[in-house]
Order: sequence, then structure tokens, then C-alpha cells
Amino acid sequence: MLNFIKMNLYRFFKTRVFYITLLITVISFGLLSRLETDPSSQFDNEQTVQEEEHVGIVATEEITAETSFEQLYASLTASGYILIMVGVFAIVYTEQERKSGFLKNLLTTRREKKNIFAAKIPVVFLYTLIMFLGSLLAIRLGCLGRGEGMYEIKSMGVLFRFITDEVILHTVFGIAMMAIYEITRNTIIPIMLAIFGSANLHGMLLNMIESKLVSMRPSLAGFMEKYALSRNLIVTKINVLGDEGMAFPSMNLIAVITIGLILYSVMGMLIFTKRDTI
Repeated sequence: MLNFIKMNLYRFFKTRVFYITLLITVISFGLLSRLETDPSSQFDNEQTVQEEEHVGIVATEEITAETSFEQLYASLTASGYILIMVGVFAIVYTEQERKSGFLKNLLTTRREKKNIFAAKIPVVFLYTLIMFLGSLLAIRLGCLGRGEGMYEIKSMGVLFRFITDEVILHTVFGIAMMAIYEITRNTIIPIMLAIFGSANLHGMLLNMIESKLVSMRPSLAGFMEKYALSRNLIVTKINVLGDEGMAFPSMNLIAVITIGLILYSVMGMLIFTKRDTI
């Protein structure tokens, strides 16, 4: 297992997709944070409608001069951009592993095949962590020089916790995309699901079904308020972190992360193990 992880880490730093997506992310977040913190775009009444549409695509909440750096960072990074990057990277990395002939050179038993899938999980985690740290640096540089006291870091603890939670949630999403790739063995369907999933379209669909059930059976309202599936999806939690920060129970987040991590990891390993060829 340890040797598989080492080989994957070596291959990770040789992967062009990693450097290309990191560069694009740093440049994008640097420019976007500069635009979002531009005072002229915040106080010019003639651009109000345009700004609201722009924020709706990029940030999860409106950016003002009173916004702290933690809120700015959370709003931009939880918008779904990094989620798409993580999902696509996990799929492309797994595809390149198969096409390169790396797997064919491994002499492994059926029992050991599950370690090949599990060894890619640290790579997805590392990629996600680097993406968040790169965006942190880019956004910090992008909002410098906007005025004394503007976009200050008010709590390093809150910022650290947000990054930790988001990195783990994004990693679980990446694992799910790897598992879906192992089911389909092509990149088109998983990448489409990664894009749609990052927009939480499945959560919206579930919410519509749950609302319909409540309208048909009002007695379910209390249950849905606490345990609705649409409120306990990985992507939903990512969005909630960007909108509300730490305003929801930690145990709920831990439960969602634990279930998702175990479910998608086990699913991916079982599918990979049952394959006749790797």
C-alpha cells in the first residue's frame, strides 16, 4: 500500500494537468478577487444589476467593504470552481494511469487490487489542498491595497477550520468521481456528472421531490426539516460552508464526511477489485 502511494505521488508531480489547473486557478482567483473588491463596482448604482449577476456566478454571497477576508475567501472558493477542478482532475488522473500502461506493469493479486484505488485518495487530497492554498494566496494578493482595515483576517481559527472542512469535502467528491469513472471506464460521463454535480443539480432535484412529498404528507415536514437528504449531500455542505460559515452543527458535517468517505471509497475499491482487467 505504501509503495502504491509513493508511486502515485511521484506520478502526481509529473502530471501536467496538475500544474495547468493550478496556474489557471491562481490567476482566476487573483483576478476575480481584484474585481470583487473593486470599490467602484460595489458603489456604482449603474452597475448594480451587472454586479449581482456576476456575484451569483462567482461568489456565493455579496461582497462589500465590510466583508472580512474569511468571508471573501469562503464565498469565492465555495462557488463550485474548485469542485469542478477536483472532480475533473480525479477523472483525468485515473484515466491517464490506465492509458500510460502503469497498471499493466503491476503484478498484483485480486485482494491487493483494492490498494491501487485507495492509493489514489492521498493524491486527490493533496491536489485539493494545494488548490485551496493556491487560491488563498491569490485571493489575499488580489484584495491587497483596497484600504486600511478592509478584508482583514479576523480569525485564523475560522479560516483554518473552513479550509480543513472544504478540503475534506472536496476530496470526498473527487473520490466519488474516481468511483464513477471505474464504473463507466470513460471520461465523458464522469466529467459531465462532475460539472452537473458541482452545480448541485441533483440536490435541487431531491429538494423538489422532498417538497412534493411534504405537500402530499404534511406530517413529514418535521422529519424533512432535520433529515432531508438534499440538505446532507457533499455539494450542499460545500455551498453551506461558503454561505453560512460555521453556522451549522459540526457533528452533522462530520457525519456527512464520514459516510461519504466510507461509501465512495468502498464502492470504488469493490468495483476496481471485481474488474477482470485493470
